[in-house]
Amino acid sequence: MFRRKEVERILEQARRMDPQLKMFGVADHQYRLGSPVDLAFVRTIEEAYHFRFPEDYVQFITEVGDGGAGPGYGLYPFGYYCTEVESTKEAKAREIYLRGLGRELKLLPIESEWLEDFCISKEEYEKNPEKYFQGGKGSFNWDNDTPYGFFHLGTYGCWRDFGLITAGERYGQVFIHNTEGGFELEARNFQEFYQDWLNSILDTKQFQKELEEWRRIRNR
Repeated sequence: MFRRKEVERILEQARRMDPQLKMFGVADHQYRLGSPVDLAFVRTIEEAYHFRFPEDYVQFITEVGDGGAGPGYGLYPFGYYCTEVESTKEAKAREIYLRGLGRELKLLPIESEWLEDFCISKEEYEKNPEKYFQGGKGSFNWDNDTPYGFFHLGTYGCWRDFGLITAGERYGQVFIHNTEGGFELEARNFQEFYQDWLNSILDTKQFQKELEEWRRIRNR
């Protein structure tokens, strides 16, 4: 279970080490979390669309923070779903997406000859072949081109999003999904996923090394 004060302490450490926000993705969130959302709102959405979030994710967005500081370009705020839509098209897309969260995402092992098609390097695959999958038949909602049962948490850019599985045997796990249809297991649950990112800040030696690399890239 996360505590907001403890998470804020770690984020403050990151801001002190990276005051110019040179680390990849952090210019968007600046190592800051959004305000928590109300638990009643989360439950209302779940009941309306017949799915259930893992409790570690619910605890985080209702007690720690909703959106902001996190891996990649940061976490998307769930509070978006209580904002007014700007068009009929947006309202329809939101409805289709939320209704798809209760359907199982069926994942199948990737055969090595398909790696290139799914933008997965042979080297990474050979290290951990059990981490890589492709969507099985009936796993995608072609009305909005997103996987069923996959709640988008954020993005790493380059058409690689990360998200929570919200239905089926892999419920609660975090996967990376690329637009070519490949899936990579990122963490067993949200708690592990976010703690891994916090640990990357707490490892000050490694954090400083990565920061220097990004500074060199941005100063070219």
